[in-house]
Amino acid sequence: MKSIVCGILAHVDAGKTTLSESLLYHAGAIRHAGRVDHGDTFLDTDSLEKKRGITIYAKQASLTWKDTSVTFVDTPGHADFSAEVERTLPVLDYCVLLISAPDGVQSHTLTLWKLIEKSRIPCFVFVNKMDITDRSRSDILQELKGSFHADFVDMEDENRFEDIATADEALLSEYLESGELSDTQIAEALKRRQFFPVIFGSALKHEGTEKLLDALELYTVQESYPDEFGALVYKVARDKAGVRWTYLRVTGGMLRVKDSVLPNGAHWSEAAKVNEIRLVSGEKTTGVPEIPAGGVCAVTGLDASFPGQGLGARESETERSLIPVLSYKVIYPQGENESRMLAIFKELEDEDPMLSVSVNDRTKEIRISIMGRIQLEVLRDRIAERYGKKVDFGTGDILYRETIALPTIGHGHYEPLRHFADVVLSIEPLPAGSGIVTDSILPNEELGLNFQHQILNRIKNRDIAGVLTGSPLTDVRITITGGRSHKKHTEGGDFRRATEIAMRDGLLRTDSILLEPFYHVILDIPRGSLGRAMNDIERMHGTVGSPEIHGERCILSGDVPVSLSMDYAAEVAAYTGGTGSVRMELAGFFPCHNADEVIKNRGYDFMTDLKNPYLSIYVHSESPDEPLPFMAQEEKDTAPAPAPVHAAKKKIVSEDDELMDIFVRTFGEIRRPLPESRTVITADKQENMERARQAYLEAHPAAAAKKLKASQKKDYLLIDGYNVIFAWKELKEIAEVDINGARDRLLDILCNYQG
Repeated sequence: MKSIVCGILAHVDAGKTTLSESLLYHAGAIRHAGRVDHGDTFLDTDSLEKKRGITIYAKQASLTWKDTSVTFVDTPGHADFSAEVERTLPVLDYCVLLISAPDGVQSHTLTLWKLIEKSRIPCFVFVNKMDITDRSRSDILQELKGSFHADFVDMEDENRFEDIATADEALLSEYLESGELSDTQIAEALKRRQFFPVIFGSALKHEGTEKLLDALELYTVQESYPDEFGALVYKVARDKAGVRWTYLRVTGGMLRVKDSVLPNGAHWSEAAKVNEIRLVSGEKTTGVPEIPAGGVCAVTGLDASFPGQGLGARESETERSLIPVLSYKVIYPQGENESRMLAIFKELEDEDPMLSVSVNDRTKEIRISIMGRIQLEVLRDRIAERYGKKVDFGTGDILYRETIALPTIGHGHYEPLRHFADVVLSIEPLPAGSGIVTDSILPNEELGLNFQHQILNRIKNRDIAGVLTGSPLTDVRITITGGRSHKKHTEGGDFRRATEIAMRDGLLRTDSILLEPFYHVILDIPRGSLGRAMNDIERMHGTVGSPEIHGERCILSGDVPVSLSMDYAAEVAAYTGGTGSVRMELAGFFPCHNADEVIKNRGYDFMTDLKNPYLSIYVHSESPDEPLPFMAQEEKDTAPAPAPVHAAKKKIVSEDDELMDIFVRTFGEIRRPLPESRTVITADKQENMERARQAYLEAHPAAAAKKLKASQKKDYLLIDGYNVIFAWKELKEIAEVDINGARDRLLDILCNYQG
């Protein structure tokens, strides 16, 4: 039996869940088709989904139609949850884009189409609610072609074969010879996205549903899969008992219970064992011992998984088009345990990485990233329902990005006791919207492929903090140009640490640029309001295109900073008397219009950011005047001069000197008093020295401030963590299994001691 995975995508209220119910009902998967307004649908089983009448989380259901097995994935329709849609797309073979006939193509529909195009997914179009519209099929078809600039074919039109044949010369020749096209030819053309079939109907009245099922059976092609195991994670969720489930699609080989699964490019120590495999359909789950390639399932045991993670031979899918542009402060009742609240949001971030939970080291406030107000409201209700905690959120702040102005080279060396990793990265600026592009020109003979994968995965799987405001880096190409490992001392995470240092080192050697998010706005306004609209866009430091005049109406488009346009829709409605409308979608990140002001207000200091180190860690000697290793000769000649921060690197000839160097870099120069027998200071000499010292401090205010700061320094207890781990029996036993677990345990002990 042919097996496919198909997603259903739509703008909110287009009838997506109703269509899912109708498909399941006609295929015999359910006995009764539920309704959203009755709160009894097969897929929207979450209490918040029933309460709000919208889909919040991607759900899956299985059905069989004739000789085809279809796993449907019902995705959220509201724009605030579009990141959930994007995470689901890589596991789909096909998709159904739902269009509401009365509403036509809406703003979020365009966003969904862009995601479908980017993922290169063959797409069926179902035009819903034909029973309550006076629009003709031809009008709707023309709107689809004009909005999406693609070939759409009405599958009930008598000229459909001719319309399909015009998409390809080979198909046209076949049609002219035989006068028809086979189902196989049509399916192959759809697979190549040469045309998109359109089916009209009404999901609520079950009209057109069977025609859609027939099209899925006739015009889809079974994927072929490699023998080597691979899988892609698209969702992480917890059940009512708190058990963590990883939803994935197997893209190669076979997955069995008790298999050890290794994330793509990870070290063997990061492998995890699959404890349970379940097939999911709505709320029903069925345990199975194994699942073949092409199957979609939920598993337990992969406690470090995340959406977009590739397993085995499958590459990760971490690049995202839809990203939050707003950050909110979490407000919780006085007296609530701060650590407990942070743990709650970290658990939610585990399920939705877009939340990007962070804690301000100075103010200790918790902040999250959000797509919109509806997501905030749902998050507030979810926390109250799941954890019994009441939280609120402050006003939204803009999320910025950073990029670089000129190419640079970064060197990171990580060599504390019993560890070793050395990385050299080339970082180049790219055009806006490019994101992070990675590459390697380093031969495998110089650095093993597994270590190179660790470097690239660290770059792709986690944000890289910039040096202006600590905002994530974007629009750069990062290439591995050098690297070394040690046969005995290189551990699994060493190259990740060295990569972090190399990135920060490279950023400090070039000029950075602060970027802010821009909306692409499309205004549909009366002709008399055109001048006001153009002035508004220019006032908001935006760029405006040429207006399109249609009688007494005009269409105006432009790009404006998000920070200045969040309430502009209400402003347009006010000055047009309610006759104007504005559509906004994220255009990308471009240079910030008030960068100096933002940088000053953020007050970010890269030297005090302990989470993003900029200094390499050495055991053996290295001179800061020597060129970086692994550079070509021409690169050595033109390499930028080392940044001032690298003056802290010393020539170290022994482990004692290394520890002393760490002390000096951390706490300043250590001055030990001389024994009394070695020096005699008379009272007159002491008075003269004090007078000279005061005169110097008065003439040098900066030195006086430094002296005052030094007098206010606190005492610290410095722990050599790795020596403690290997000397402490309990921690050493943990380290033999997982060095990271031993480190976390030691940190817990030290936190308790500090408390």
